[in-house]
Amino acid sequence: MTGGLTIGALAARAAVSRDTLRFYERRRLLPAPRRTASGYRLYSEGDAVRVRFIRRAQAMGLTLEDIQELLRAQTLKTSDQCRRVASRLRARVEAVDEKIRELRAFRGELLRHLKHCEKAGAEPDCCPVVLDLSANGSRPGRKP
Repeated sequence: MTGGLTIGALAARAAVSRDTLRFYERRRLLPAPRRTASGYRLYSEGDAVRVRFIRRAQAMGLTLEDIQELLRAQTLKTSDQCRRVASRLRARVEAVDEKIRELRAFRGELLRHLKHCEKAGAEPDCCPVVLDLSANGSRPGRKP
């Protein structure tokens, strides 16, 4: 099998599984590879670069749809294409900002529970956080 990378070789080179490569192919993130006479997939070095790009984009939190748009933008270099990419990236920034707000609120709740636990060292019956959570925050004498 000369003239390309087998699926195993590409998987190793791109640090992904073979199933991931098949998935990317089904989602059209990777172009359909050439096939040998016996049906084995043969990929190019460009495919390895593309898979690494996909993985970096996923690590940044981009969706597969976002990544498809970015991959299309690499070949269609028009101002309209750039505006669509910018719009997608703006939406991802807004989603990240919302997630940060949610995580800050969650952190505040965890800190409140931690303070309850630390104050409860003298209460022998049970941890107040467990009681608060089991009563859905409606334990008498406690603020939810």
